[in-house]
Amino acid sequence: MNETLDPKRAAAALMEALAAAFADMAFIDVGPIGSEARPRGGGSRPRDEGAGAKIRAAIDVLRPLSCRIEIECPATLKARIEETLFMGESGKEEDSLLELLNVAAGLFLSAYFGPGTDIKLELPQYLFLSEGSEGDVLAEVEADAEGALLRAVLRTIRYRY
Repeated sequence: MNETLDPKRAAAALMEALAAAFADMAFIDVGPIGSEARPRGGGSRPRDEGAGAKIRAAIDVLRPLSCRIEIECPATLKARIEETLFMGESGKEEDSLLELLNVAAGLFLSAYFGPGTDIKLELPQYLFLSEGSEGDVLAEVEADAEGALLRAVLRTIRYRY
C-alpha cells in the first residue's frame, strides 16, 4: 500500500477531512498543530494535554484500498460533540464520534482519490486504549480542536478471511 499513497498528501487530505467534518457536523474548529499536517515521522511532536480519559475509534476502508483510519480525542471533546449533535435526545450519544469519523473517512477518500471514487467502508467502532494498533503508520495528524488534542492515524491493514 505504500506504493499507492503519498504520505504527505495523505496527511494533508486527512487533516482537511477532519477539519471539514468537525466544522460541518459539530461546529468545532480543527487545525493542524504547527504549520501543516505532517507525514509519518515528520516535524516535532506537540505537547499532550496529559492525563484524562481518551476515546479511540477506527473505521476500516475496504475500497479504493485497504487501510484503517483511527482517531483519538479526550472524552471531553466527545461529550461536546454529543451535546452539539444530539441536543437533549437520549440514546444516540454513543454514535456521535463514530458518525463524525464515518463522514471524515468519506471526505478523506474523496479528497485523495477524487469525487465519484467507489468507496466501501466497514462500520466504525470504538477501540480500547489498551488494544494495540495493527499495521504500519502511513500518515498521521495531530490537531487542535479548540483546545483539545485530536490525533488521527492512517494505517495499513490486512484482512484475514
